[in-house]
Amino acid sequence: MCTLKALFLLYDGYVEWEISTLSYLLRVCDVEVETISLNNEVKNTGNFNIKVDMLIDDCQVDDYDILIIPGGEPFPVIKEEKCLRLIQRFNEKKKWIAAICGASIILGAANVLGERNYSTSVEGLEFAEYLNPQFKSEADVTVCENVITAEGNAYVEFAVAVAKQLKIFKDREDELETVLYFKNQLRA
Repeated sequence: MCTLKALFLLYDGYVEWEISTLSYLLRVCDVEVETISLNNEVKNTGNFNIKVDMLIDDCQVDDYDILIIPGGEPFPVIKEEKCLRLIQRFNEKKKWIAAICGASIILGAANVLGERNYSTSVEGLEFAEYLNPQFKSEADVTVCENVITAEGNAYVEFAVAVAKQLKIFKDREDELETVLYFKNQLRA
């Protein structure tokens, strides 16, 4: 049996709750999860220090099925060539890339959005250089080719969209039950 592997790109100031549902869902579905960053340790918005599994320099893109990028303050990341190149390598190999909220800006900076539709919570002209408003979707979650994007508050829907694209649900009933569980609607 082939095990799926997911790679989370973490950085100082990433928003942990935007990916907590997804990381939990992947783990309970036996998807191998690893973290990567420019440094051995990052600090998330909750002010927790997180030790990552590996540095970007050590990443073998072929080892992973998906790259997941949480939202947060994108400006430090969009200036980091190693981060942008990692994203580009995933895209070149047509591997899944999932980004939520402000991480869409990082995809734009890496030049992988192109003419793909995308979702984001980000508004304003300060990001026009990275995000073409012509392709901004009104949907909470958008799947376009190998890229999954979402608004920050759609973290449950984001998790479900990623799981669906990775084909980890047994069937439609399993998918719906997962949504109801995370939306706290499974009461007898």
